[in-house]
Amino acid sequence: MNFRHAVIPEIKQLSELAAASFSEYELYQKTIRQTFHHEADYQKFIQSMHAVHLATNVKQQKAFVLEEKNKILAIVILEAATLPKTTIWQYIKNGGLKMFPYFFQNNLAQFLAMLDEAEKLPQQYSPTNWHVNLLAVRPGYQGQHIGSRALTDFVIPYVKSKGAQSLSLITNTQNNVTFYQKNNFKITDERILDFKGHQVKNWSFMQVLVD
Repeated sequence: MNFRHAVIPEIKQLSELAAASFSEYELYQKTIRQTFHHEADYQKFIQSMHAVHLATNVKQQKAFVLEEKNKILAIVILEAATLPKTTIWQYIKNGGLKMFPYFFQNNLAQFLAMLDEAEKLPQQYSPTNWHVNLLAVRPGYQGQHIGSRALTDFVIPYVKSKGAQSLSLITNTQNNVTFYQKNNFKITDERILDFKGHQVKNWSFMQVLVD
């Protein structure tokens, strides 16, 4: 397997992979999904949201892919104090204007604020902490230890080589809680996220990378 930076020509392919991987994710299904009347409209939103997010992070060289035989099996987005900060203007430049109607029709601003709060929680502990903003495994390859290999064989060695002393992430499903615990992550916070009265549980995780 090969772990490398994602590149701009791959953005469409990556957004489709991420949308397919996360469309049924509880964080989306129990919150912003409730603002859509039709499944097709929700699916269009999910892909557009991931396209903007991935385009921004690919251009900032914070997005990585795990591939085998030239087939992308997983996507990882990493954040750290030493990496470029993402601004609203950068999201706008990378297609964010297409998301404008969702701010009014689907309370996207409140949804993004909820996500931002959840993502910031496990990143507060140390400037030497790196954070997994996204880990998506291609549907059809899930359950084949691709996610575990991405973390243990590639992500952790990479961030350690950059001076990371810990690695954090969040999740919102019990199955993922079990997965991350098996991969030596410890729960650092549990709380309920609320979006217009729709609630979902959020777990923050961290793995210490130094002895």
